[in-house]
Amino acid sequence: MHTVTIKSDSPLVVIPAEEYESMKETLELLAGNPNLPEELEQERRSVAQGQFVTWAEFKKKHRAKA
Repeated sequence: MHTVTIKSDSPLVVIPAEEYESMKETLELLAGNPNLPEELEQERRSVAQGQFVTWAEFKKKHRAKA
């Protein structure tokens, strides 16, 4: 464990670098599609209602013909 001393008049937050990178990626995704949260919520409802196709079903339906 490391000790860091910072003098600041403003509140600070320290988070792991991986968490910071994850937060940046999330913000980039949301900036590119402002409707994404609503779209994801709709998809969650669809899955909860059983409206989905399994990977096996998808592969069977879309398998390339030889």
